[in-house]
Amino acid sequence: MSKPNRQIIAIEDVNFAKLMFEETKGNEYSKYQDMSFANYEHVDGTKTTLFFKTPLIDYSLTGIPPAKDRDGNDLFKEDSERAKWRYYMDSSDNGKAMKAKMSELQEKLVKEKPLIVGAANVKKFELENIMGEYTNKENETFDYVRFKFRTEGPTRQICTKFFCRKDGVDEEVSIKTPTDFEEKFRRGEIRYRMIVSLSKVYKQKKMPGKYGISFTIEQMLIEVRDDVTSVNNKNLFATSQFDSEENVAKKLSDVDLSKNIEAEEDDEEEDAEEADEKVPEPKSSSKKPVVEEEEEDEDEIKPSKVTAKITKAPRSSKAKA
Repeated sequence: MSKPNRQIIAIEDVNFAKLMFEETKGNEYSKYQDMSFANYEHVDGTKTTLFFKTPLIDYSLTGIPPAKDRDGNDLFKEDSERAKWRYYMDSSDNGKAMKAKMSELQEKLVKEKPLIVGAANVKKFELENIMGEYTNKENETFDYVRFKFRTEGPTRQICTKFFCRKDGVDEEVSIKTPTDFEEKFRRGEIRYRMIVSLSKVYKQKKMPGKYGISFTIEQMLIEVRDDVTSVNNKNLFATSQFDSEENVAKKLSDVDLSKNIEAEEDDEEEDAEEADEKVPEPKSSSKKPVVEEEEEDEDEIKPSKVTAKITKAPRSSKAKA
């Protein structure tokens, strides 16, 4: 394995007191936003973009936005518009650690509001929450952070690097579209962690409006879970399984097909639920300002309970990530 880069920090080791912001001024790429960048001061005094590693976590809920709603209607014009990811923070130690650090970062953004938007504009802007929550049909609530994959040029193909770890060796996997990822990896069968950059700080040019930050996934490491059995139904049923009752029983003895079928049904139901997830109405009756440039395609997220002091985000006109 390659030598770790000391400028890439495990999220639990990030000291947000070392994260420095500048006022958002101008943006040659968007007529809708002003922007700036944040720098992180490392122990050796160098200052760089903040790159952090997320904890390893099970892929148990949808990461990429579903392509269709529960009625089978397309939610996006192009597959490239789904190049986003929700990192769900479960009740595991890793999930709790990630949530604690994201809460800390959100508090930092509230504190630094006068610097980011300008002292004269403090009352005109509210923070775009970096955390949201999703409630499933069992009334279980999961907090999440929204990231986006890095994409390139006019093709909008994903250029985030993906690696699968096998026997301690990380092998690169080609993923160019959200569909590529969905075809290669299933929920419940893998764990993953990511290297993420704090890619920009922004505020809307139209006031009153929002300010916030964007995260970009630079790399994703995928580990196949050794406590579950992956069943490839396509290969399993590629040839006749009716040769004899004895052989059929033998071929299926090592796999639990009922579990796999139930997992597929649960995946479809959860995708539909997330596609239908709604954001609460904003308190203000004023028109919703234009939020993002086409390149970033940021959408509002439902505020998490841990950030109750932050004003809820307005309903987005775009499909939910």
